[in-house]
Amino acid sequence: MFGQSRILVIDDEQSVADALRTILEDDGYEVEITGNGYDGLKRAAELPFALIITDLSLPDASGIDVIRASREQGCSSRIILVTANATPEVIAEAHACGAIEVLSKPFLPSDILSLTRAVLQSDSATDRDSS
Repeated sequence: MFGQSRILVIDDEQSVADALRTILEDDGYEVEITGNGYDGLKRAAELPFALIITDLSLPDASGIDVIRASREQGCSSRIILVTANATPEVIAEAHACGAIEVLSKPFLPSDILSLTRAVLQSDSATDRDSS
């Protein structure tokens, strides 16, 4: 089930992006990386992704902007916002724009794996319930 899920990571910190790629690919996910919001939105419009993981601080936009724009372009991917600045205001805004969850940095590999699994399992349960 997990092995067929495509995940897009949008993060300009190469070390974070590489770590996420390794963690998620080792668990059987197909992972693509982009380093800015514009490229991430473009890629999400080209291919379906089960999940998008975006950083809050990007060189050309905020993760909130990415979430908002992805919803405006009709993207139905689940979205997790990752940030070192998980204030109540950021969390509320991310959820209001369509993020499924906000994950605080620094995080453990087990944190991202358990969250990814939970998000994608709930997505498949919703798909099964609606069919």
